[in-house]
Amino acid sequence: MVSDSQALFSSYQERWGLIYVRLTAGLIGLLSLRIGGVLIQQALAQGLLSASRRYQAAILISGLVFLISLIVVAGSFGRGKDRCRKALHSGTLRLAGWGKFNLIILVVFNLLLSLALIERSAGFFQPYWTRLGGLALLFLLGIPFVQATFAFQSPAYTLSVSFLISALTLQIVSLLTNVSTYPFTLEWSEASRYYYASLFRGEQIYGFKTAWSVLHPSRYLLQAVPFLLPQSPLWLHRLWQVGLWIGISGITAYAVMWRFGRGLSAWQRRIGGAWFFLYLLFGPIYYHLQLAVLPLLFGFQPHPKSNTTRGVSILLFVLCSLWAGLSRVNWYPVPALIAIILYILETPYKGNFWRYIWRPLMWAIAGISLALLAHWGYIQVSGNPAAWFGTSLTSQLLWYRLLPNPTYPPGILLASWIVILPLIWLIYCQLNPYRASFHPWRWLGLGGILLVLYLGGCVVSVKIGGGSNLHNLDAFWMCLGIVFVAIMTRNFSFDDSPAQTDQPAPDLPTAMRDRLSQIARVATLIVPAFFLLASLEPFFHPDWNATEKALRRIQSLVKEVPPDREILLISERHLITFGYLTGIRLVPEYERVFLMEMAMANNQPYLQQFYQDLREHRFALIVNEPLYTATKSQPLRFGEENNVWVERVSQPLLCYYKPLQQARMLLRGEEIQFLEPRSKTAPGCP
Repeated sequence: MVSDSQALFSSYQERWGLIYVRLTAGLIGLLSLRIGGVLIQQALAQGLLSASRRYQAAILISGLVFLISLIVVAGSFGRGKDRCRKALHSGTLRLAGWGKFNLIILVVFNLLLSLALIERSAGFFQPYWTRLGGLALLFLLGIPFVQATFAFQSPAYTLSVSFLISALTLQIVSLLTNVSTYPFTLEWSEASRYYYASLFRGEQIYGFKTAWSVLHPSRYLLQAVPFLLPQSPLWLHRLWQVGLWIGISGITAYAVMWRFGRGLSAWQRRIGGAWFFLYLLFGPIYYHLQLAVLPLLFGFQPHPKSNTTRGVSILLFVLCSLWAGLSRVNWYPVPALIAIILYILETPYKGNFWRYIWRPLMWAIAGISLALLAHWGYIQVSGNPAAWFGTSLTSQLLWYRLLPNPTYPPGILLASWIVILPLIWLIYCQLNPYRASFHPWRWLGLGGILLVLYLGGCVVSVKIGGGSNLHNLDAFWMCLGIVFVAIMTRNFSFDDSPAQTDQPAPDLPTAMRDRLSQIARVATLIVPAFFLLASLEPFFHPDWNATEKALRRIQSLVKEVPPDREILLISERHLITFGYLTGIRLVPEYERVFLMEMAMANNQPYLQQFYQDLREHRFALIVNEPLYTATKSQPLRFGEENNVWVERVSQPLLCYYKPLQQARMLLRGEEIQFLEPRSKTAPGCP
């Protein structure tokens, strides 16, 4: 078998080998030229070109690699073709002799190059085309190792597996950049998530019962698990969150292929599962939201054949709907919609509309009712006013973010349809030959669900505070992904005998349809990785001396405050959670993320209470990011959010408090500011 597959692969190699060599060598040459150019610019800017041996050596190596690549490309033309083919064939045979050892080489190789691509994503690989070239190089260099390891009969398997291994490695390493022992927040809201998770263990951590989080309860319930370990460190919580991303997304991808891929080969299931994992993370679909669907994929049956199966299906439906009620409002109907999608796919239409539709209607009513019940129950036990839970329904809508804009350059519509078009085309091509055996009501049912979820996701995306990626379309992405996999694996029933129509595609010539389908398959495979490349950020390397100095300075300022006075940490509140600051009692109000949520919703009762506490100088010291009073008039990234923060938080705060002199610290390019009460209040303050 191995020899046959190797012979088949050799025939493809004969046809495509030279193109492979030229592409690989050309990419290496382009990237080395880019690296050399950046190094020269850096050396000139620092005046080190003639003095630094390190710069000189690196530039020389880049130049040599470029020249070698140029020679290889030139040598693959003319008389050098045969030598190039022989060298490629000889190398392939040698790799084949290494067997499974190639897999170890492939994994190590992908890890090293992924680390290099991520670590230099703010330097050499900052332009998007260089990141795209880096991923393409990972894919191309992996092809011979994949073929030598698995000896595939089909080159499509070799190409798909090589690409997916490269993209998966890059995705996982990218997630691991969020694991750090750095005590301060890694991004604007990063450390706030751990603080909100800690509120479920408030008595044990802070010494008194705290109100639970208003925002994303289901997410913070999952993130609260490490708090069961006394004095669990911050790095462990960051690692746990990465584990949630990888673990839950991996299980969801497995569940999809477990349910719909039983008629596929083992490698088809692996390829499908790897693709679905990347698909879940491109938006992304958050891990806590996936749990509203995951149990249904494993155990829900629209037509249970026994009382046990019926009981399990009902129980899973109830649990998923309750969990959705603890999540986002646009996810309340999702468990019911997943059940309805499975029903439409598996249930033939027998001609009676009401008999066909009554069960999905009951699921929709029951699912939404259960979600609302869970939401109401959480409000009762959370310790928060009910008025705080409806802010997402009153926020300003910024419709221009559907189009290209500074906050999200491609815009919601363009970016989403780059993903949608190939999936919809493949679904159409798969179902169209059997359209006479698939009743229009079923088409309309699936299409209607997806359309409503897409339009709803667009509305959520343009809410102030959103629109910087595609994650607010998450309910749509989940349902579209499930429909796509189910139809592509032919996990749907026919109303009549599944005879194909005489004219499967009357609107397009067969050759054009086949070519479009090939393009759509390739696009479906690779597009999720395009979004991954845009989000790459390097590992953070803090200045530990400055970090320790900052912690000591904050602690010293805290000690200067009389013990009967309160200290408000608007930002960096997790420093109390994880014991970086001692001798300070938590003030639960006015944490940065929730304060911003109330400001964007213009929740006047909440904001007026904030202003009253400022007027009365309730806090002896306030810790926050630097406050500015300038608004943005021209379109800028998150310009409206900046203006809301300035007008409803910064300006009122600076009316009653002033920055402490000599108490401003630069950390990770951002400053921490300390404020004390003003002796005189400026006129016109709220």
